[in-house]
Amino acid sequence: MELKDKKIVITGASSGIGKETLIALLKEENVKILAADLNEKNIIQHERVFPVKCDVSKPENIEKLIKDADKKLGGIDIFFANAGFAYYETVSEPNWERIDKIYKTNVFSPMYSLVKLNLTRKTHFLFIVTASAMSHLPLPGYAKYSSTKAAIRSFTEAYKYELKEGNRIMVVYPIATRTQFFDNAGKKVPVPFPSQTAVTVAKKIIKGIKSDANAVYPSLLFRFIQILDRFLFLPLKIYQNIEGYKLKKHKDV
Repeated sequence: MELKDKKIVITGASSGIGKETLIALLKEENVKILAADLNEKNIIQHERVFPVKCDVSKPENIEKLIKDADKKLGGIDIFFANAGFAYYETVSEPNWERIDKIYKTNVFSPMYSLVKLNLTRKTHFLFIVTASAMSHLPLPGYAKYSSTKAAIRSFTEAYKYELKEGNRIMVVYPIATRTQFFDNAGKKVPVPFPSQTAVTVAKKIIKGIKSDANAVYPSLLFRFIQILDRFLFLPLKIYQNIEGYKLKKHKDV
């Protein structure tokens, strides 16, 4: 897809992957961006960026976000459902509210947005969603988060066959990304190895858009380990055990 003159919506745009992708997109000619976040004051200021405050966990806010895009941008060519968060924890109790909160943001919001756009838009669009390498490899300490990303992966894999002609999905599978994400997940959360920067992820997203990719894996090392594991059946299990040890140490602190 050529990015010139494109109208783009980004959620979770004030920090991390969302922020760096926004910065990268502004290098493209005449791109206009509706940048949504709970902390809209932290969104970078630019004449082609329209910041809006949005809690994506509520359907009425998604509806308003789409209407705002039509009003401020004149339409939607790309919708980047990037907003999300994690808990780093041992699951010590059956807390319904805690489960509900993370699923509303990480799962319900992108699912609802995609279906809404597919069923109502009269022009073609690209829907980008941030999944995670944890959708392939769930890690100890991230049981709830991993499950949300696995849900997104499964949903998009199946729903792509229901897309109207011309509409597309691109799923992004970053490994641990060195952002505020881990600070927000808990106190003194250990960052899984390997990790990468949000700038690296953003560059791969831009490349994926331009090459019409269906999936983006920003870490070549993770892809290599995935392939290796198919033959040896051990690398990913060893990795999980290492992260399990980290969780135990973190709990004991």
